[in-house]
Amino acid sequence: MTWSKTAAMVCHGLAILPMLVGGLIYATRDSYLSYHAKATTYVWQELAPGLQILFKAMLNGAGSLMLLTALTLILLLIIPFRQNERWCFWAIPLIGISAMLATIRAAVLVDLNTAANPPWLWLLFVIGLFISGLFLSYKK
Repeated sequence: MTWSKTAAMVCHGLAILPMLVGGLIYATRDSYLSYHAKATTYVWQELAPGLQILFKAMLNGAGSLMLLTALTLILLLIIPFRQNERWCFWAIPLIGISAMLATIRAAVLVDLNTAANPPWLWLLFVIGLFISGLFLSYKK
């Protein structure tokens, strides 16, 4: 593998890592995070049982989808990317950026309409890593 393909793989791997960690955190949560409490103005224990179930289902579902996306991207990096299949040079960043944009959209909506400050700015860096990986994939 050339240095640029190795660098592309590192960029994609670094971009996938927070997706994997965030997915694991959200997929296994039993309650919401502190910025969720600030957005709702309720601590977890103050929520009615039905709302707790709804929030838990949404958090776990979103986390599971992010985890699935991260695992899919890892599989694409391990097999077709390393085999130099050019279609995955676009597929990896397209899937990753799409997932990040959906996440950013939701976080910005919360940020703009509540007192909460969800951690979304760093996701722009993740998008940058996917874009860098795309360009490095094609560098000769």
